[in-house]
Amino acid sequence: MHPALEITQTLHSSPDQVFDMFSTKEHLINWWGPKGMEMEIKTFDFRSDGIFHYVLKAGNGFEMWGKFTYLEIEKPHRIVLLNAFSNSEGETINAPEVPFGADWPLEMWTEYTFTSDGKGCRLKLTSYPHQASEASQELFFQNHGNMKQGFKGTFEKLEAYLLELGG
Repeated sequence: MHPALEITQTLHSSPDQVFDMFSTKEHLINWWGPKGMEMEIKTFDFRSDGIFHYVLKAGNGFEMWGKFTYLEIEKPHRIVLLNAFSNSEGETINAPEVPFGADWPLEMWTEYTFTSDGKGCRLKLTSYPHQASEASQELFFQNHGNMKQGFKGTFEKLEAYLLELGG
């Protein structure tokens, strides 16, 4: 078993406020996703067994649909979900082969934790392939660096959005 992907970021806001950025549709739309992509939210039902279904759009017409299925929510400290690619109807589908590869895991178990660290909120993401083949686990592990880079941009967008809000 490969180690989980772990990413930690300190944000200069309270854990309550950062949790709100993840749990409120009106905030999430302003920062979620890679830099340079716009997001539209199709469904946002923030509760255990609820679904967050969205599309990310690039300026060149490329679209990438995704969905979270929320498993556990402990306000304001923890969110656990299954993260997957989807189609426009919200059905779980394989990731686009480019750039992810044919063996990319169908679902990733993902946990976000929000703790006070004296300077603000320590946001920690932990993720690993859910019920995945050895090949999928290996591909996920080999791409930890790429995922860390991608989330770095997303979390930078979150930090900038929090500063805009004055928090």
